[in-house]
Amino acid sequence: MRKFFIKPTYCDPQMIWFDHGKTCVQPDEVVYLSSLENYTEFHLKCGKKVVSSRTLGVHEKQLVEKGHFTRIHRKFMLNMQYLKRIESIGEEHIAHLTTGDKIVVSRRKARTLIH
Repeated sequence: MRKFFIKPTYCDPQMIWFDHGKTCVQPDEVVYLSSLENYTEFHLKCGKKVVSSRTLGVHEKQLVEKGHFTRIHRKFMLNMQYLKRIESIGEEHIAHLTTGDKIVVSRRKARTLIH
């Protein structure tokens, strides 16, 4: 079984850090992030979820620099590598991911992602 959390001996700037620098995960393993008030839940490709004590806004600043991540809703940030399609149902927009997950997309973000 592949290990997703690594305890590195050096500070790799490409990794996403948790637990005040004690553990980290590769950005490609993160499918999406969801806001839990003042916490952030990371949804990983393996199906695991990891909670960070930082807000989604803090992680947004870190992840935008790393590449494929974009904020699609005030509660969600998506790794665009996992976006399969966006479905519009009336006024609501749903992102279908390659992992089988479905998350809400804001109207404004849906317009930019569809076009």
